[in-house]
Amino acid sequence: MKTILITGINGFLGSHLAKKLSSNYNVIGLEYSLNNLYRLEGYSFPVFLSDESSIKNVFDNYKIDVVIHAATIYRRAGESFVDLINTNVVLPVKLYEIAQKNKTGLFINTDTFFNIEGTKYQYLGDYTLSKRHILEWLKVMQSETKIINMKLFHMYGPNDAPNKFIPSMISQLLKNKESIDLTPGEQKRDFIYIDDVTSAYKCVIENIDLIKDNISEYQVATGELTSIKDFVMILKKITNSNSVLNFGAMLYREGEIMVSEADNSALIKLRWKPKVVLEEGILNIINYKNS
Repeated sequence: MKTILITGINGFLGSHLAKKLSSNYNVIGLEYSLNNLYRLEGYSFPVFLSDESSIKNVFDNYKIDVVIHAATIYRRAGESFVDLINTNVVLPVKLYEIAQKNKTGLFINTDTFFNIEGTKYQYLGDYTLSKRHILEWLKVMQSETKIINMKLFHMYGPNDAPNKFIPSMISQLLKNKESIDLTPGEQKRDFIYIDDVTSAYKCVIENIDLIKDNISEYQVATGELTSIKDFVMILKKITNSNSVLNFGAMLYREGEIMVSEADNSALIKLRWKPKVVLEEGILNIINYKNS
């Protein structure tokens, strides 16, 4: 059985990936701290610190077939620029370098739809810049270990950080907050449920022999656009909320991305397809919160 190393294994994406892949692969993880691995409760994945000596020991003691870099810092919680660069750039550079030396077959990098060349959208600009930089470094470093860049669109699902847009909106609506100020909501996003995201990673790993290029990118999305306004209205309907939605009370951010359209045709060619519709995904989040 092949072994997969996941950075940020206790994160939203990393934890879902670990659980999804564990039925077919040995899964081990890296984390910046081992104090509170709450998203992995009920599972016994070996988890190690993501410092240099621990990483070396992992590769010395395990034959790593696939590395998935899922760890990320947004600086939403006040982390420093050094923290952001160390997690989003330095860590994957170190991992790719040691993966090459140990003849690891595949390195998967996690990218974001915010990473658009030439955009003036400055929201999470430092995070997006770090995502751009690691991709450039991987292109420079690329050798025998194949690189797959997974560009994720608007991912959502149970157990995400409560301060993110969708969990925050659901929480406010369930509490029947009197009124919620929003932008006009004309921005169109490709919302993709976490299980469809993890199945895309699994599909790429299973079909790696069909991927001939040394560096490839897959846009992980449903291919369907929904406006923020329509999405929030669906949330309100499903939560049966009495909250008043004040669309237009807030201005768009400077350089707002109004349409984030994806091309998932490369994944479709690998026989992957999304399965979870918006209403089902939202209900899953609410049921998880109530469980």
